[in-house]
Amino acid sequence: MFGIGMPELILIAIVALIVLGPNRLPDLAKSLGRAVREFRKATAEMKESFRLDGELNEAKKVMEEFHTEVNQAIRREALKPEEAGGPASAATPEAPPAPPQPANPPEEPSSEQKLEELKKAFEAWSAAKTEPPPPGAAPPANEPRRGA
Repeated sequence: MFGIGMPELILIAIVALIVLGPNRLPDLAKSLGRAVREFRKATAEMKESFRLDGELNEAKKVMEEFHTEVNQAIRREALKPEEAGGPASAATPEAPPAPPQPANPPEEPSSEQKLEELKKAFEAWSAAKTEPPPPGAAPPANEPRRGA
């Protein structure tokens, strides 16, 4: 610790006792202890803030990747009908007639509705993952206990 050994610490304590006196020395020690405790608390809060910021950035990347994949899937789905029903299929007059459609076909959700459902599901999943446990609940197995 800064190259200060036991003899140096004893010398510092004797000088402090002489300069400050026996009445002010305990108050100074309490103040120093409080300052060290506050510094450690602020440091722990800063570390927690950086950890949360890192997790937030990670979640943001996952959401962006998810959004990109969904957009690509929607584009692929949008291109399939154009490819299937394009001019090439119109040029074949001997194509068999399409089977009759039922009177009330079940409605398939549109791509936008599917995207909204996926967004809601992802938001619910990420909210459940980031919610703090209720007070008194046991911490997850992968997190160390605090204060123990």
